[in-house]
Amino acid sequence: MIVNDTITPELERIKAEFEKLKEMKLHIGIQGGNGFGAGGEGREGAPADILTIANVHEFGATIHAKNVKNLAIPIAKKAVGKSPLDFPGLFFLRSENGYLFGCISLNRKGKEPKVKSSPSDTTPKDRKPGNKKIPTKKDDIEFLFILMESVNIPERSFIRAGYDSNEQAIEDIVSTMISHVVFDGWDAESVMDHIGMKIVGLIQEYMNQPFNFKNKGNITKATSNWPDNPLIETGRLRNSVTYRIEKG
Repeated sequence: MIVNDTITPELERIKAEFEKLKEMKLHIGIQGGNGFGAGGEGREGAPADILTIANVHEFGATIHAKNVKNLAIPIAKKAVGKSPLDFPGLFFLRSENGYLFGCISLNRKGKEPKVKSSPSDTTPKDRKPGNKKIPTKKDDIEFLFILMESVNIPERSFIRAGYDSNEQAIEDIVSTMISHVVFDGWDAESVMDHIGMKIVGLIQEYMNQPFNFKNKGNITKATSNWPDNPLIETGRLRNSVTYRIEKG
């Protein structure tokens, strides 16, 4: 009687795949190199501006004006992505609270403002913008920018916090994938691909939930297409979350 040993080869296969898994690393986040999305589709590395935006949100930052006295922050949608130089006839007005605004007016187009004002005027002391309603128009005057020396961006961690809030779910995913190696003949790379896709999806879903993050300020809300979600504006940041497998 001849007995075929089918157990030993299978145990050797499982052992070999586990050894491969031990030598692999899974990188998940906003990455400069190419990666894969939640559907396993190939993605090019995130551009420099997205890497910077991701870093600012993940850890928070204070942005200071460079080479100029003040940052010109848009408070109207027509000013988004533009500078005061893009608006001929723009002039400055100082509010009663001491904030400096860049404005335009049809009645003043091409003319000097009746009362001159400039960024060198007295700046407010301890007051912070965002606590009061942002003006949009006053009579014939349209407010486009608020000028500030610096802006504080609060920490809105989505990679670290997204992982922490889904830790149990990720453990369950890994456990399920390991069982596929043992019982379903999966190889190490397939397992890592599926784990990566699942975790990318969890991080993106975490970003979709506005209650996970500190709210936008009134200035940002005034020009946002998604005023209630601090991390979603065009979807570029969320769609830039990818995974990459590093093999040993």
